[in-house]
Amino acid sequence: MAVFNLNELRSNVVSIPLSSFVENWSMVQLDNREEAYVGPGETTVTEKYIGVRQRGGPYKLFDRSGKFLRDIGAIGGGPGEWNINLYDEIIDDKNELVYLAPFMRDRIMIYSTSGKLMRELIAPHRLSKPKMFLSDSILTVVHMPFPNDQAFAFQFNVNTGEMLNKLGPPPTHLIAQDFNGELFSSRNAQGVFDIIHTNSDTLYHFDIINNKLIPAFTMDFTTTANVWKRYFQLNKNMFLTEVRIYNEDTKRFEGSETVASNMISLSSSRIEVVNDFLGNISFGSIMMNSSNGYFVINMQPETLMEIIEKHIAGSSVSTSDKEALAKTLSTLKEGANNVVFIGKLKSDVSGKLF
Repeated sequence: MAVFNLNELRSNVVSIPLSSFVENWSMVQLDNREEAYVGPGETTVTEKYIGVRQRGGPYKLFDRSGKFLRDIGAIGGGPGEWNINLYDEIIDDKNELVYLAPFMRDRIMIYSTSGKLMRELIAPHRLSKPKMFLSDSILTVVHMPFPNDQAFAFQFNVNTGEMLNKLGPPPTHLIAQDFNGELFSSRNAQGVFDIIHTNSDTLYHFDIINNKLIPAFTMDFTTTANVWKRYFQLNKNMFLTEVRIYNEDTKRFEGSETVASNMISLSSSRIEVVNDFLGNISFGSIMMNSSNGYFVINMQPETLMEIIEKHIAGSSVSTSDKEALAKTLSTLKEGANNVVFIGKLKSDVSGKLF
């Protein structure tokens, strides 16, 4: 396992252009038909599709040009429906399938991209905040286990629905007492199922073949009191750590800084990522907006217009950046459906970043 120490980092913040991590940048205007409208929900991008997870509504499926295709599933209690919000999704381009995992239910639902319910994978008990990973015909599901749950992870044959394996009983340090914790998985590194449970101080990799958790990364905070952290895998060479410090006066964890750790050079630095594809605006956390190999920001046009106008008004913005931003601004319309920025994440780190 790779271990880094927060206290050994340099105090200054290194500014890194988004193009160091991302290539093939584009902006997609989503379909303006009434049935296509979305909020700024969790957005999944593949080579063929854009999917938007809606709070309290169906899953919205678009093609890569932004054309609305259809709703997938619905709120309800019947087959292929869920009674609470979704917590995770996988779009399988190769087999034209969409996997949806409800926030709290005993099943994973598999639909065709045409919207038909194909199969439900049934677990022995409720899955709380599940995350999924697809490898050929095997779907691995991890969730946030509670004291009476028999397993932390399950594996299913997606073609037959058969449960193949389970990992249990759950490790004590991963057992939840309430729903305040979260599970995160970026699925950014090809073939790697990365998992961070907010009850744990370690990012794990799930060994699909041997059905076990392997510690992969942690940031040592032993000499720093009252630190909140969240880990994230950006690609096969880069881990990110979000850090917040506890303020004794306000009794809250405040501020947020990103620490990048390079597995090739075994070095770390505090970083700020600026979007050099869009006038060097500092918006959209590289950590919060990267998954499944893509950097994605789904934004209402009014919000984006406000950000751009504020940035253009700054005294330190170059003429070329102002011109580029003004061109983007001219394409935006109030009341239109959301715009989605998409950049393909580079699979590794090339060159010295800090």
